[in-house]
Amino acid sequence: MVMAPHTIRLPAGEFVYRDTGTPDRPTVLAMHGMGRDGSDWDATARALVPEFRLVALDLRGHGQSVRTEQYSLEAMQEDVVAVVDALQLNDFVLLGFSLGGVVAYLYAQAHPERVRQLITVDTPMPTTWEQPAPPAQAPEGVRHDWNATTQLFPELHTTNDRWWNDLARITCPALLLRGGEASWMPQDRIEDTARQMPDARVIEIPGGGHPIHRTQFPAFTQHLSSFLRGAE
Repeated sequence: MVMAPHTIRLPAGEFVYRDTGTPDRPTVLAMHGMGRDGSDWDATARALVPEFRLVALDLRGHGQSVRTEQYSLEAMQEDVVAVVDALQLNDFVLLGFSLGGVVAYLYAQAHPERVRQLITVDTPMPTTWEQPAPPAQAPEGVRHDWNATTQLFPELHTTNDRWWNDLARITCPALLLRGGEASWMPQDRIEDTARQMPDARVIEIPGGGHPIHRTQFPAFTQHLSSFLRGAE
């Protein structure tokens, strides 16, 4: 059963997270992609309980979490630091999709001693590649802070040598799932990302596209569960 959202006050403001399961179970801290919120992981949470606890954060500018004037990947990483401290998480699993996957990389390389395992969904470390910039004004129907999209876009499409070099600090087992040819993400850069980490592997879920955890849910949860149990 998925719990109702909880509110927590962090240095940047009020954040919302969903907490499914019990604190005595191994904890998975999950982060969503651009424009989504923590509810993107509801189905995953139901698949993991009661064996695991899943905490799904609304990143700043998304869902019911605080809107801020400035957005950066490092600031989002600091938000995760504050959440981990506030919820007293330790030896936990990081799970991230797209934007949330990048934030997961940054947290894991800054605090490798706290992360038990890392899983990312169709997410390379940011790299310089061509993609049309988002419009200045939010399209109709957008529910997140569009400033997050416009401010984060340059960071997500620029190679940061320090971030790439610091991937070597992520010593925990890592699983990088990718969607293959159906995805618009540069798949070769996901392979490059994995090669920078001492204990990482890539698994392609054919036909998954970008949001594998939604489009290929049974295959996604099978790989996720096996990896969490140490069987993959």
